[in-house]
Amino acid sequence: MRANIQKTTIIALSFLSLSCAVAHSIPFLAGLVQLYSAYIQVTGKRRTTRTKKNRTERNMTENLKNITSQLIEKYIDILEENGEPNEAYKYLAINTFQQNWDLEAEDFHQMFRNSLSKVANLLYQNSWGFIEKSAQLFPNEVREMFRNLYDESVDISQRIKTFQTKSENILPEVRQSLNRNNINAQQDERTISVYLAFRFPEKYMLYKADYYKNFCKELNTKPKKSGECFLHLQELANQIIQEDLLDENFINTYRKFYQKPDWDDKYLMIQNVLYVVFRDFKDFNLLELFKKFDKKQLEEYYDFLDLIIENFGFQEEDKRLVFNADKNKIVFTIGQRYIWNTATIGKDDYKFRTISEQQISTNFVNFDGSPTAYLCKLNDISEAHKNKQSVFNSIENELNRTQISGYSKYNKKELEKMAFDIDFRNEILNKLEYQTTPEMQMENINVDKRIPLNQILFGAPGTGKTYNTKRIAVEIINGEKNRTRKEINVEYEDLVNTKQIVFTTFHQSLSYEDFIEGIKPETTDGNVTYEVKDGIFKNLCQNANPKNTVSFENAYEKLQQKLAENEVIELKTPTDKTFSIALNKNGNLSLMTGSKREKQGVLTKEKLLQQLNGKEVFIGWEGYFKGVINYLKSEFSFNPETTENTKNYVLIIDEINRGNVSAIFGELITLLEEDKRKGNNEQTEVVLPYSADKFSVPNNVYIIGTMNTADRSVEALDTALRRRFSFVEMQPNPSILIDSEYQDVDLKQLLETINQRIEVLIDKDHQIGHSYFIGIQNLDDLKLVFKDKIIPLLEEYFYGDFGKIGLVLGGYFIFQEENTAKFPKNFAYENDFLEDKKVYRFTPFEYWNESTFISVYED
Repeated sequence: MRANIQKTTIIALSFLSLSCAVAHSIPFLAGLVQLYSAYIQVTGKRRTTRTKKNRTERNMTENLKNITSQLIEKYIDILEENGEPNEAYKYLAINTFQQNWDLEAEDFHQMFRNSLSKVANLLYQNSWGFIEKSAQLFPNEVREMFRNLYDESVDISQRIKTFQTKSENILPEVRQSLNRNNINAQQDERTISVYLAFRFPEKYMLYKADYYKNFCKELNTKPKKSGECFLHLQELANQIIQEDLLDENFINTYRKFYQKPDWDDKYLMIQNVLYVVFRDFKDFNLLELFKKFDKKQLEEYYDFLDLIIENFGFQEEDKRLVFNADKNKIVFTIGQRYIWNTATIGKDDYKFRTISEQQISTNFVNFDGSPTAYLCKLNDISEAHKNKQSVFNSIENELNRTQISGYSKYNKKELEKMAFDIDFRNEILNKLEYQTTPEMQMENINVDKRIPLNQILFGAPGTGKTYNTKRIAVEIINGEKNRTRKEINVEYEDLVNTKQIVFTTFHQSLSYEDFIEGIKPETTDGNVTYEVKDGIFKNLCQNANPKNTVSFENAYEKLQQKLAENEVIELKTPTDKTFSIALNKNGNLSLMTGSKREKQGVLTKEKLLQQLNGKEVFIGWEGYFKGVINYLKSEFSFNPETTENTKNYVLIIDEINRGNVSAIFGELITLLEEDKRKGNNEQTEVVLPYSADKFSVPNNVYIIGTMNTADRSVEALDTALRRRFSFVEMQPNPSILIDSEYQDVDLKQLLETINQRIEVLIDKDHQIGHSYFIGIQNLDDLKLVFKDKIIPLLEEYFYGDFGKIGLVLGGYFIFQEENTAKFPKNFAYENDFLEDKKVYRFTPFEYWNESTFISVYED
């Protein structure tokens, strides 16, 4: 108002001056018109700006009302469903403070401890440690700090800055008194919000970064920078109270769980709503949901949904309609009834499920009540189109009796947008790939050309290479489908037990003799003999050989079971000579002859199979071999002429670049190529040096290697090996951490920030993978991951250069310690440099808290 008066006065004075100057001239009139036009222009702009500002404020207020109303509704649901969410301790903590606080107490330190004795987890351990020790060592200084903080006549932002400055000023004295350099003040805005809310609970909020950021996200408001967040949250809380958004229904429900204290607890009500609602809050990830579905199935689902929308003229924000989803279903509801759903096969026994006036499939359930309708399960979209009218009739019935759906609060805007915004839908679906489901029994090995026979997964530590080898191996053998991590691990263990998957790790001591074949000593009845023993890879290839293996394995297993029951079985050779077999501790057959059953030797399972496939290993014992095989035929229906192995086999080689690859594979490197595999046009055999066996690699054997790029780069691998393998880069994927159970620290942003800095300081091959952070459920888990994994890794990367580690993690993890080292004066060697050298230390593990980790990506 004052500005308007000043402006009008200026214009009036200008008008007077002009009048005097040109009182009797013709230009006077033109000047007057000019001056008046300028006045109109200035006041018009001001009115326009003021109007825009008022409109923006009204929109913001309306948005705050809507979002607060939704959050309160969710909070009431949580209370009614789960009961009191263990937040009553805050009332006890504030009451305890109110009863004990006395700035003039003679023993300030004891009073301070008593006042904050029930603070629980509201204060960081570091924050409490500093302020409690300060109150003990320097009670008068801390008393004055709190006197100033609680002086309501001074602007709140100024009081907070003063308190923080005084804390930093007193810090060196605290360190000196405690003889500790690793203590920090850490009187951040969360800590100060506790001091203020405890002293004036009717006026201040308890602040925490996670629910503040989530609240801003819901309001579509950019969060303030660190140091300004608490005051921004305070402004929002003030507005909620001024607009009287804590309605009577909410307060009545709230009072069932929390009695009214002696102070006004509206700010604590707001804090409890935000904390509880956002405590288990996770972003709805549309793309991650859709990746569980076949793209073709989703296209079919939305094509039919388009017909429904077009037929009934539905539009967005129709309160009768609800679009929702769970882990494996997409659901469209009208009123109280499901209308049109789709699910992932494997979790449910249907692809589509639709409401219908008639029973349009044999798999259906009845809806309770009237009008009569059925929820029918379909596995072919054509059934929905064929019975479209029956579906539409039921939808019409639901619309006639529905004003608003009782499930409208569960509507997901992203799925609603998928239904109505075709461009948005296409953008999402274009990010997906069509899935194919191979048959379990494949007539032609390696029909899926997308999976290379030889591949190496390479990447930085913790990018999920080992886990992905398991997933790929399971998919190669059992086919592609949606599996949970637990399901993958179960199937993987089963396949290891059946010897279809073999896992090994390359190292400097591994040799050709371990991997392919070599001469090894063996003791039988006290006698040492030397035999050619098959290695890891040769054994796998023999198991994968497409002849006899499958049926022989089954028959031999039954023979083992029978021997376990009967101990000894008498057999006959083709010449009618009697001999006996028993099961030894290794699962092989002990051969015994004569009436006294004298032991002659061992018929191993491996050699039986080798002889069966044409290799002469039982020279002189052919009769015993044939006796065993004939018994397998007669007793267990073994038929060596017809058995075919249609299974895939996988060798996983972890850390493939740590071994001497050329020496380990030897001449077999050539045989790894796809066209050189047994059964292919260019199949190649080699003669092995120890056994003189002819050997080739079957085309149903897959090799998956892993390689840590921080250990050795791709270029360091043998060139001959590199060109025979496909290389798949495994990069850190911080997005996986969005749905982490632990939300107090933004793990995604934490990992992204660390990796960005590492890439600049070293390179991308030394980044840190997301798998280190998977499974973190609380602060203790995060602290252990950093202490035991992340920090040792960084020390290795930077060769103990704490300065660079500090550039990655920041000052809350690394602090500079005074260099007190003294060197002899009678020997000179860069003494000045050494005495000036900076010494760094890690802050103690026990003092880390959420603020420590948040500082990595916020400060």
